[in-house]
Amino acid sequence: MERIRLREPQITPVEGGFLLSDPYRVFPKPVALTEGGLFLVSLMEGKTLEEVQEEVFKAHGVLVPRQELEGLLKALEEAGLVLTEEVERRLKEEEESLRKERPMRLAGLSYPQGEREARAFLEAFRASFPGPRPQGGPSILLLPHLEPSRVPEAYGAALAALEGTPEPERIYLVGVAHRPLKEKAAGLPVPFQTPFGPAEPDLGALQALDALLPYELFNTPLAFREEHSLELPLFFLKGTFPRARVLPLLVARRSPELGEALKMVLKDHPGLVVLAVDLSHVGPRFGDKPFSRPLAEEARRRDLAFLERLAQGEPEAALALLGGNPTRVDAVEVVASLSPLLNGRRGQVLAYRLDLEAPTLSAVGAGTLVFPTSKLAPPEYPA
Repeated sequence: MERIRLREPQITPVEGGFLLSDPYRVFPKPVALTEGGLFLVSLMEGKTLEEVQEEVFKAHGVLVPRQELEGLLKALEEAGLVLTEEVERRLKEEEESLRKERPMRLAGLSYPQGEREARAFLEAFRASFPGPRPQGGPSILLLPHLEPSRVPEAYGAALAALEGTPEPERIYLVGVAHRPLKEKAAGLPVPFQTPFGPAEPDLGALQALDALLPYELFNTPLAFREEHSLELPLFFLKGTFPRARVLPLLVARRSPELGEALKMVLKDHPGLVVLAVDLSHVGPRFGDKPFSRPLAEEARRRDLAFLERLAQGEPEAALALLGGNPTRVDAVEVVASLSPLLNGRRGQVLAYRLDLEAPTLSAVGAGTLVFPTSKLAPPEYPA
């Protein structure tokens, strides 16, 4: 019998056990397992079912029925977690498709699909931000990738910051990788479809960036398949700057090499740098007790202190303030990677909100921070 080859699953704890799923969601059906089932899966890599039976028997004196193991293996295959010929074919097919274009995944859910409706959507979000437009066009912009309807004023603040500024030739869009990457960061050199037409990649700038990095940049196309941290901000950016080319980048782990390489590439390929990040994640969805005033106070304090230090041009101090990151600020890896670009730049916090997800009694923080091309007086921060 052939030896079993497993893919690395996404494991989500749920009541009574775990859900194992394809991290790239090419195969949408998950597998529900008890702790015992998860233990059996942990033994399978590189073994036959007979060897799994033998190992369990030697360790625990229990003979797992062959039929039970076969049923488990079949469920894993249906979830795309066993590298059969069919699973490999499907993955390769999806990867090849993503090397041509990245389709819209959230149109009709998070934003309108038609251009006319999308224009009205943009205007409504701009209207949700009551503050004045900041002086000077941005060179770097930090904005959320949270569901737009949850933090409209944060996206509206970003639109206000971009309003009336010259259209950049290119946008360096750096998002948080929510799917596994083979390296610290990844790029995808293909058009991203939007309601405003395709956001075309800047191939020359992407190739220049790739040449400066110690790892392969175009390493994990499948990670971009469902990635909302790029799709949601790109909707607003493409609607504002229709002709700008885009460098879609994802960061999984701290990569100061990326920040240094971007500094060099920007000299010959100038453009707007956008950090698409959220802030604190607190509540039962993220392993905490239900959302409460003390938890809210801690999340707000950490988020605002983090944004303030970034606005003062001190990214390393901002990261140090988070300590062990108990409120799970997801901006950490992106900010740490781009600290060479952020160091010494003065900025202005335009918006902040800790948004409650009522059904789960959890909350996520989101903010908008602009680093203008012109110098600003020291910014005032929201209470």
